[in-house]
Amino acid sequence: MNQTKERILKAASELFAKGSYEGVSIREIARKADVNSSLISYYFGGKENLYKAVLSQHFDELLEYVSRMSTSDELAFIKEFMKNHIRVMRKRGKFAAIVAFRELGGEGRFGREFMELFLKRIAERLCGVIESARAKGLIRDLPTEVVMHFLIHVDTLFALRFPEMDEETASDMAFELFIRGAGA
Repeated sequence: MNQTKERILKAASELFAKGSYEGVSIREIARKADVNSSLISYYFGGKENLYKAVLSQHFDELLEYVSRMSTSDELAFIKEFMKNHIRVMRKRGKFAAIVAFRELGGEGRFGREFMELFLKRIAERLCGVIESARAKGLIRDLPTEVVMHFLIHVDTLFALRFPEMDEETASDMAFELFIRGAGA
């Protein structure tokens, strides 16, 4: 991705996280990114598409990984998912995560569209693995959605709260915590 476009995305992520879609102007984003405001339209086609790009940058890469991962070993899938999620969240930064969580919590304007584009497909795959692991006795008999949210919150904790921890250690600790909480 070119540097100007990346600067715009970074500035927009930070401003949208601190404010809201409605509360942030194109001018503010351009000023923070140190670009002419016309470049936002050039690269993104306007504020709405820029906001959607902030949302998608966090999950498009994760969806790609999840779609390619083998589900034959459920615990290996979960561990690899956690590692990839931690890596993607660290790469994209906490501001993109805040914007995504706001949308998921129903506070945002594009939550339903965002769910359909990315999260529903990730969640379906993850829930299928969790259900299979539960059927094999690898995970306790808890509601699938509860286990999925626990998993995501554990790796989010390690991705954002402990950024100084190396990726391997963070993903190992997140997986261990998950297994201690949800494992059979």
